[in-house]
Amino acid sequence: MVPILITEGDPCGIGPEILQKSREKLNTLSRQRQILLIRSNSSLSYSDWQEIKDPFSLTSPGLYLWRTSSLSSSEQKSLAIGKPSATSGKAAFSSLEEAVRIQKKIGGNLITLPLSKEWVIKAGIKKFTGHTEYLAEIYRKKTYMLMAGRELNVLPLTTHVPLKKVPFYLKKIHLTSFISAVRSAPISQGKIAFLGLNPHAGEGGKVGDEEKKILMPIISKMRRAGLDVTDPISADGAFSETSRAKYSLFLACYHDQGLIPFKMWEGKFGVNLTLGLDFIRVSPDHGTAFDIAGLGKADPESFLQCLEWVSKPVSAENDLRRSY
Repeated sequence: MVPILITEGDPCGIGPEILQKSREKLNTLSRQRQILLIRSNSSLSYSDWQEIKDPFSLTSPGLYLWRTSSLSSSEQKSLAIGKPSATSGKAAFSSLEEAVRIQKKIGGNLITLPLSKEWVIKAGIKKFTGHTEYLAEIYRKKTYMLMAGRELNVLPLTTHVPLKKVPFYLKKIHLTSFISAVRSAPISQGKIAFLGLNPHAGEGGKVGDEEKKILMPIISKMRRAGLDVTDPISADGAFSETSRAKYSLFLACYHDQGLIPFKMWEGKFGVNLTLGLDFIRVSPDHGTAFDIAGLGKADPESFLQCLEWVSKPVSAENDLRRSY
């Protein structure tokens, strides 16, 4: 079976608590799968997990721990739940970096627990803009972020970029790989809603001409590729109950345009799925929640949904990868 790799995320956030609360599901999966948690902080205790000396020699199912050597003893002791720092950002990035190194050698699907871009950058990784972008660079792939839920699926056309630069990045979309990603999305194939960039989708050019100059050429090419996609529609009414039932996928021009309604509707049942890789990568659709870390309030449901994605039967995983 394909291994499951899990990054630690920020050790000062709710990641450790989520793992503890998901122990029953993890134990069940570990009877048939190799599950490897990559971490930098040895001061956290994970019962039922076996620490290993070589992550490349796993041969049997089980729960395994691999610790990177990125943090010194004093750095590890400085970490405190609920109190992020440049050190916790360093730990989070180190876990991600090591998970990629292991995945490239032994394969496997990947769950990334939440980290803070702010603290990763403060740790010295100045160009880090997020998991999706990092994986695109490291694997040299065009990647796309699909927010997948029980009833709502949203794909933002731009991700972690300043709002004023959205039109620029919309013009830079690699349409061939984008169309391939949309086709490969593991959702029902139906009508696609394309959200306008401007209020009221530009009102025929009265509120902006990006719909005509930037979005319609994308839509035209998608239609020529056989995708059933709308003209730009007004985002303020796109997520009504009627619309949610009508469309299988919503294309949002920028991050918050799609993720605000997605998170409000799907809540803890949504996941962040990266399209374009040769393996499955998912992440909970929430952040580090430093404010509640260590208080026993973290809800593991989104992580449990992630486990469902990466533990699909091998045939389903292969079908998903081939579609990319």
